Formats: sequence, structure tokens, C-alpha cells
Amino acid sequence: MELLPGITLIPLLHGRAAFSTFVRNLCNNNKYDCIAVDIPDIFSSELTSLVNELPGISAVTAQPESQPNAPIFYIPTDPCDPMIEGIRQAVQKRIPCMYIGYPELYKPAPLPPLPDEYAIHKLGFYEYATLCIHALNEYETVEADERAAQYCAFKLHELRLNYRAVLACIHFRHLLPLIRHFKEERTFNLSFKFTEEYALESFSIHPDHLYFALGELPFVTGVFEKERQDIFAEPVDIVTTIKDLFCKTRDDYFDRHEDTVHLSPVRIQSGITFLRNLTVMEKRFIPSLFDIVAAAKGIGGNAYAVRILKSAKYYPYLSFDTNRPTLAVGIDQVLRPDRSVPDDAVNLFRDTRMIWKTLSIKPDPSELRKKKYRYHWNPYGMCSHIPEDRRIENFNTHVRTRARQALCEDRVKTERFETSIKDGVDIRETLRNWYTGDIYVKEIPPSRGAVDTVVIIFDEDHDTYYPYCSTWYAEHDQESTLTFYATDPFADLIGPGVARCKYGGVSLLFPPRHIPGVFEIPEIRTIKKLSRRLTYGALLFSKENSVAYVASKKPDFYLRRLAARMKKHLVWIPLAHFSTETLRKLKQFHVLNGKEVRSWAGRFIGE
Repeated sequence: MELLPGITLIPLLHGRAAFSTFVRNLCNNNKYDCIAVDIPDIFSSELTSLVNELPGISAVTAQPESQPNAPIFYIPTDPCDPMIEGIRQAVQKRIPCMYIGYPELYKPAPLPPLPDEYAIHKLGFYEYATLCIHALNEYETVEADERAAQYCAFKLHELRLNYRAVLACIHFRHLLPLIRHFKEERTFNLSFKFTEEYALESFSIHPDHLYFALGELPFVTGVFEKERQDIFAEPVDIVTTIKDLFCKTRDDYFDRHEDTVHLSPVRIQSGITFLRNLTVMEKRFIPSLFDIVAAAKGIGGNAYAVRILKSAKYYPYLSFDTNRPTLAVGIDQVLRPDRSVPDDAVNLFRDTRMIWKTLSIKPDPSELRKKKYRYHWNPYGMCSHIPEDRRIENFNTHVRTRARQALCEDRVKTERFETSIKDGVDIRETLRNWYTGDIYVKEIPPSRGAVDTVVIIFDEDHDTYYPYCSTWYAEHDQESTLTFYATDPFADLIGPGVARCKYGGVSLLFPPRHIPGVFEIPEIRTIKKLSRRLTYGALLFSKENSVAYVASKKPDFYLRRLAARMKKHLVWIPLAHFSTETLRKLKQFHVLNGKEVRSWAGRFIGE
């Protein structure tokens, strides 16, 4: 909007990428003699030099010399802040950049809730600014903001005398009083006297603390900075960038072979839908970090939530000046490298109040703690996790039922209807012979025999991943005798006496009975593939003629010949018949170091 001919006034919010993009596009599409930013002039020299070091992020701190106990004021060089973008444009286009902010520093009051800036893409910038101005009509301007707006109006009058085209980047809290003071005649004749002196220092911001200093997520800030450096890049959409965060975290932190079932595209989409619902409940379009981590935990558990949190707080560019001291930043506090106690601080680029929220996530233990868990592991005590026992036993019952149904379907007879419909009309065969006008009926013979053994092969092509081969015996008559090959439990200790493993294949024998260790039988040890050893043991100890075989591929010729030699039959049920969520939960299990560990294992397993 034009305040007067020659002065273009742009109302802005700090730390918002949408405003920064608008300022950049405005400078690229128009020619200005000067860019004015609503930042105090005391920061001008330090801040301009630090802006030249972008994309490395730094901060300028100012502390009143006459008040040693006063809070520290600081400004981060946020690449997504429109004021910083205005300074960058002035430097790149080699035009003057004037700092017209009020020199007396004070803590600004948080703004009331404003419309989500994502609406700029749909409404347009000036329509969105009109909505914000309407929302700020009820905002009571404090005396400090009034003085700051009057000073900005005074400085704009001075600039109007020296420059023909001025772009003024003004904060929303100063906009309405600035327009009012600019139109008053007495603004021309004001004189300001400032006696307070400030001690300025420059710091690099600790990479782990950028989230507290920036307006956008550090991950989003990094994506915008990459887009800025590529002249052929498409404009960045924040919502699409959040979706990319989920996929990129999966690709960077998880092994694709091990966790393809864990984080399939369907599960990622479910998490994004859940995140959308959480965001809409808060009357926003752009999600917060808390909602992002909560949605990640819902689809991937604690491990994925922790890694999403790390990815969202990761910024790919470090500060260029490695000799500059590092500033630790928190909520309303900073810790300087020469201090042991944090100081109260005011981020002058923070418009809204930050608050702590609690979300229960359990990060993976450090390598040192894993070594400690392994050192205290008792080799003579080992048992399973009861909720996982119930889960796999329920699945075992379901598979045996499906296998019996498959045996009946294999013996179904179909014949032309003559005197009896027998077990019902065979619709498929009747439609196939529709041109003859005949009706076909089916006869389902009674099932013979039962299924007491189920073999589940999750992975038959990567035997080196599964060094742990064992047979577990039932604790009571409602459990199966379990034989499996799995990953090394000591490779993933997640708590004291709690090890996380993944099945490569598992065999369940029900009703349970005592059998020798399958992988220790000399005849079976000579077989190379673990899946064949497991199936051989299931065929050897099954009392029934039929064995359920759940795998992604049909039994190969070796297994079919082996079953025929033992006068048994493998009933194949494809893995694709079961949901990815069911398979994910079945594949992962935990080994506990004794029954007493069951009392606290749930706190570390988390599901």
C-alpha cells in the first residue's frame, strides 16, 4: 500500500516465510531507491555484516550498560524473516538500507491470534493484511508501541525528502499508529533524545537451539534457503514441505529393507491426515512442531517420533565464522559462553508467546547406555513379552482357521443341477456357462484332519540379518511351542533387560509339546537357507498331514518335495492377505531378561 507517492508501506510479521517471499518478489519486480526496516538503528552495523554471512545463522545481542541485570535483547538473522530479507535485498541491489526502529529497546507484548498466513496463497497479500488489521483493531496499543510508531513516522518523513521510491517494511503492531502519526503535522517537528547506551555482541547460534530463535521450523527454513539459491526452483509450499519431512525422515533414518512394512506410503498418508485434523482443531493450516511429532508417534511409534523431531530441528547450513562464540538459546533465556547461569532474554523477532508442552516419547538409549544394559544382562534368564504372546497366538488361531478353509475349498466339487442344490449354487460356474442355460451347484466335502503347525516367513532372502535362532517352550497350555530365526537381541537393547528383535521367520506348534531345538538337529543344520530349516522342522514335528505356510511366495520345489517325502502338505497363504499393520506388529518382538522384567518392560517398549 502507498502511504504517500514514493513510500510503499508493507505490513509484516516476524519469522514468516510467506512475508519474506513477498518482500523478495516485490523487490525483484519493482525498483526502489531505499529500503527501510522496522529495526533499531543500534543494530545496523552488526546486523548488516551478519546478513552477509547467510545462510549461516547468527545473532546480535544488546544489553543496557546502565542496567546490568536487565534482560538481553537479541535479533537472529532468520532467513525467513521479512526484515532480514529486506536487508538482504538492499545489500544485493546495492541500495541504502535504513533502520527506522525505535532506539529504546523494550519487550514487545505478544500479538493476539491472527489469521493463518497460509491464507496469503488463496486470498492475496493485501487481502490478508486487511484481515490482520481488522483483527488488530481490538488490540490495545501500549505506550511503548505508540512511541515506536511515532518515531517510525518521523523517520519516514525524513526519508521522503531524500529518496523518491522507498520500501518501508513495518511490523503490524506499529502499522495503525504509524499511519495516524504520519498524517499529523506535528510529526515533522519532533525531536528525540536517547541516553541509553547498549553493549553489542555477535554470536553464532547453537545448531540444536535454532528452533527457539527462528520463526519457522529449521527444516522449513533450510528448504526455503535452498529454493532461494536455485533460480529454477518452484516456489516452496510449507504444507508440502511438512509432507516431505515425513518421507525424508523415513528415507534417511530407516533401512528400507527392514522397515518397508513399517512405514509404507499408506501409513505416511494416514499420519499426514491425522496431522491435518490436529491442525484444524487448533484453527490453523500450518501445523506446529508439537502436532507434527504427535502425528509421527501415531504412525511410527517412539523411534519415528524422535527422528521426526530431530529432522524438524535440523538446519543444513552452519555459520561461516567458526571463531565466533556460540550462544545457547531457549524460551526467554540465553546462555552466553562465558556464563554458567542463563540470562533473561527478549527475542525482538518473536511475535507470539512460546510455551512448553508435554508429549511422552521414549528416545532410543545411547550407545554407552546400551553397553551398560548388555553388561548387566543375565545369560540364564530369558522370556517373552506377554502382550506380544497374545498377539501372535491370536494370529496363529486365525491362520489355522484359514488353512482349514483352504483345504476344504481345494476339494469342492461342481456339477450341473439335476435334483438337489446340495451346498448352494456355484455362481461363477453358472455365469461361465450362461449360454447353455444350465445351473451349476457345488458340493463341499467335510473337512478331514486339522492344522497344528503354522510357519510364517517374513524374510527368506537375507539370512545374514538373522543370527539368533532358537526354540522357545510354552509357559502354559494356551501357548504354542515357538521356533524362530531373528535379529541379534544384543544389537538393540532399549532398556534394562529389554531387547528388541525382528523375526525373519517363525514356526508355531499348537497344542504345545516338548521338541528338541530345531536348529540344533544335525540333519537340519546341513541345510543352507534358514527358511528351509524352519519349514523342515515344522514338517518333522507336525502330527497332522497339513502345515500352514504363510509367505510372500509359494513353497519352492525343494520344500514341496520334502513335504511329499514326509507325506505331508504345505497349505500356502500369501502374506499379502494380511494388513501391513498386522505384519509390522507381528514381526517385531522383545526378549526380556527374566520374568521380573515384565513389571517394567512396558515403559520401554511403548506399545
